Amino acid sequence: MSRSLFPEVVAMLHKDLDLRFARHALLSANLANAETPGYIARDLRFEDALRAAVLGQTSALHRTHPRHLPLAPPPVQEVKGTVVATPSDDVGRDLNTVSVEREMGRLTVNAFRYGATAEILSRLLAQLRRVIQEGRI
Repeated sequence: MSRSLFPEVVAMLHKDLDLRFARHALLSANLANAETPGYIARDLRFEDALRAAVLGQTSALHRTHPRHLPLAPPPVQEVKGTVVATPSDDVGRDLNTVSVEREMGRLTVNAFRYGATAEILSRLLAQLRRVIQEGRI
């Protein structure tokens, strides 16, 4: 891995962990309010924005001619999630839109992805540590 790429990869993994942590809090709040009348389930969407920042794609702007300068993606640190309402199809008489099963599934997937990202970051930093230690005399 080149020196210039390493900080970008670490920044992307760090941002992914931050956003997954925020999403976990939001999904947990949905579960905590499963019995609250009128509560509307919410979720944090950030994967597309993070992917666009990493791959250099922007959805709002595009090049109109191949000779135009390429658009710079937003820095990974500036990527923010969007909170969206995610009501279930089986709204009860109390107008609560939380589906416990769906929220538990989302929490499980989010926790798995958080763990995977943390493991990747840990291994990347372990490689850096090895390189630094092997450079000593």
